[in-house]
Amino acid sequence: MLFWIGVLSGVGLALLVNWLKKKTTVRWYEWLIGALGLLSGIGAIQHYFGSLGENEPTSAWMGFLLFSIIALILLAIAWALFRRHKRTA
Repeated sequence: MLFWIGVLSGVGLALLVNWLKKKTTVRWYEWLIGALGLLSGIGAIQHYFGSLGENEPTSAWMGFLLFSIIALILLAIAWALFRRHKRTA
């Protein structure tokens, strides 16, 4: 099951990147901030399941919350930069 989730996520991400490259211009720092946000989100999921595997449910939720907040902030910044850049172009 996790294999198919990874495959579908990879295909979806590749299609999104392809579409963004064709339709608009995205600056390098917007890509970087977005990638850091995605990595933080993936880290949140990994920390959650890793901590549950170690039988630490409190650590799982707290780490998930911490990494998720960081991911949401970074993704919101990347989205705001992208939207602002798109309006002025």
